[in-house]
Amino acid sequence: MYYPNLRVKAGELKALSHAPNDWQEKICPIWNVEFLASFEKAIPAIAATWPTNNIMDLSRFQLKRVSAHIQQMIVQHGLRFAIDPFEISDLDSSVVSAFEANPIFRIEFSNDVSIFDDSVIDELETALIPFAFNTNTLLLIDMGEANDAMIARASSVATAIEQLHDVGFSNIVFSSGAFPTTLQNIVGDEEIPRLDKQLYQDVAGALTFDLHYGDYGTLSPLWDSGETRRSGHIAIKYTLDDHWLVLRQKGKNTQAIIELAEFLILHPDYRGPAFSWGDENWHNKTLTPPQAGPGNSTGHVAEFMNHHFAQVLFNG
Repeated sequence: MYYPNLRVKAGELKALSHAPNDWQEKICPIWNVEFLASFEKAIPAIAATWPTNNIMDLSRFQLKRVSAHIQQMIVQHGLRFAIDPFEISDLDSSVVSAFEANPIFRIEFSNDVSIFDDSVIDELETALIPFAFNTNTLLLIDMGEANDAMIARASSVATAIEQLHDVGFSNIVFSSGAFPTTLQNIVGDEEIPRLDKQLYQDVAGALTFDLHYGDYGTLSPLWDSGETRRSGHIAIKYTLDDHWLVLRQKGKNTQAIIELAEFLILHPDYRGPAFSWGDENWHNKTLTPPQAGPGNSTGHVAEFMNHHFAQVLFNG
């Protein structure tokens, strides 16, 4: 099972809406929203788009701030949810039984220090121990931004995760992200290494059990909508085995978008229109006459992510 960390945004939802039916059993999105007020609309949108295998991430907020109504709404729509292991006492009583049937805890190590601190791991084990040796318990380990320094310490990361396995947790997802927060310095084409995938492989290779894979796709885990800038450029973010190919040029009109799609399909690493809906869409833009419109920012995110999902499922 692949566990992408996704925003509840129109582009991500559209990417999944164009997924083949068999992906429903292969992808379990970990959904996050930026604002508490967004839950009301996000929950039914997720349930309608991707009816099985979903996790709503509540750990990004103080759980006591998430109303009983929202917690109940998540359960009523058949979604599972993740919480901070130190906030379980803040669950509303009406959803405790549903949570205990499928307990999911997100554990964020957003820097390269806390996971190597024995006292932190000990506190974590103490909080989690009531849910040990339960095959339904799922731990979501989120390392935040993957970088070379973290990769250099992958064996130590693996040791910390192995400790959790030793005390009764064998169902663990390991997530990080490595796509940059901005592409403002890129014009033309550039390759960006998938350090998140490399970190996962190095950690997983040092473990005695199978580790589930998660990532942030073509979005940085540090992304903040408040810092989004309008650049006047158009880009294609194309995931490959070990790197992202980024094509970027000035202009956002129809011609600029078609030209960039042409650059992609002529590139030797283009997978072909049958690889994913996103790949087919890029191909169709270059036909005469075009068989797909230029799209908007929502459509472009959908293309990037849909292709990324296919890449992870088929090639890693």
